[in-house]
Amino acid sequence: MDDLTVRLLVIGGAVLVVSVAALATRRWQRPTHPAVDIAGLGLPDGIVVFTSTDCGNCAETRRRIAATGIPVREVTWELEPTTIERAGVTAVPLTLIVEGGVVRDQIVGIPGRRRLRHAATTGG
Repeated sequence: MDDLTVRLLVIGGAVLVVSVAALATRRWQRPTHPAVDIAGLGLPDGIVVFTSTDCGNCAETRRRIAATGIPVREVTWELEPTTIERAGVTAVPLTLIVEGGVVRDQIVGIPGRRRLRHAATTGG
């Protein structure tokens, strides 16, 4: 092979590796949500999950949270739209770990079992 062919193969391989790495990284990144404000909403310590009745991911979130044994306060869009709006929730499911009236962790989408276990062992 000539020098130009080798260079093109090396560049092509490098582009392929970078592309695959970028796709893999994006796959594991969680979506973000602006911080919510629960002040004055009377939500308890523990797990608070914002859901909607027609949300498939919300059903899986409910199952995972139920498995922790931690008390859960579910706020459903169809039943409590004012609470959701006042908190600034724009996407469901959104799971909050509340401690001392402060949001210690905020999880967009289906929460990972490890994060829920951590919440269970720290008391909320």
